[in-house]
Amino acid sequence: MDMGEGEGMETQVSENKDYEKRVSGERRHFEGLANFSALPEIVNWWSSKYLAPRIQELLGYSGGYTFYLNPILAAAENNKRVTVASIGSGDGEVENALAKLLHERNIRNVKIVGFELSNELVSKAKNKASSLGVSKIVSFKSVDVNKSFASSKFDLIIANQVLHHIINLEQLLDSCHASLKDDGLLMTRDMIGKNGHQCWPEAKTVVDKIWSEMPERYKLNCRNGENSAEFPNIDFSKWGFEGTRSQDILPLINERFGYSHFYAFGGIVERFINRAYGPNYSSKVEEDTHFVDGIQKINDELIDNKKITPTQMVAYFSKRKLRGQVWLDRTPESCVRLTDD
Repeated sequence: MDMGEGEGMETQVSENKDYEKRVSGERRHFEGLANFSALPEIVNWWSSKYLAPRIQELLGYSGGYTFYLNPILAAAENNKRVTVASIGSGDGEVENALAKLLHERNIRNVKIVGFELSNELVSKAKNKASSLGVSKIVSFKSVDVNKSFASSKFDLIIANQVLHHIINLEQLLDSCHASLKDDGLLMTRDMIGKNGHQCWPEAKTVVDKIWSEMPERYKLNCRNGENSAEFPNIDFSKWGFEGTRSQDILPLINERFGYSHFYAFGGIVERFINRAYGPNYSSKVEEDTHFVDGIQKINDELIDNKKITPTQMVAYFSKRKLRGQVWLDRTPESCVRLTDD
């Protein structure tokens, strides 16, 4: 064995150890969460005022479970057998809710399969499905989608806030494309900003200015109890897979898929109303809502004037290379931030 081969093997071993360490951290994080979807009250207010109406305008219905349910219902109308895959299904909250809604509508020709890394979360999801009486509609499998994905054909694939946790995006997206039937959709809500959920420099300049001028009471980090004199531009990918390749998601999807509906947003406002700082605001306090309204206005103007790119998306991507509907002129192509400048 020559030195080059030895170094290659050592590098591979090191990479494998690092990967397993990050997998372990990811499992601990999500298995310790009591509620995956819990957000500060101000986020719900903001979403109702800004996100839901725009999705309603684009799709004809608002978000929530309806975002995933309606395409399933449409596919099931002709009584054919509809198969749905959900990547990174976690504790099965979304999948079990969809199964319950299908059960209540007496729809029996839909099967949902959730694929999840954590055995513990798969067990929780199965138990919940059993308690709801929907185990014939939804099932769950323990799979590391970074390494493999189902070989079956699906009418629809759900990727709910999971792509930003994936290292091998190319392989996963290729598998999704291959697994979708010709008229299938990849339905996703996800993060598409800078890796690790950091601010891009042009956005950080704006965030820093607002941060320096806003009331001190908004600067309390409600997670650690410390006051943040400056905006903490943290790289969350260092400890697990959080935002590990978020900036690559949209370019890679654009290469492989078309779209029927696409809406992108964020970049500024989420820095102030996230889980750490959002509890500082109340929808019942006019000063707070006025402040958030102002940030949202800045955020929209910067996106629409091409000064920043969005950091989040809600979309139906099609296997066929369609060019569908967008909100204003925010196309998938225009929402990609070039990284070589």
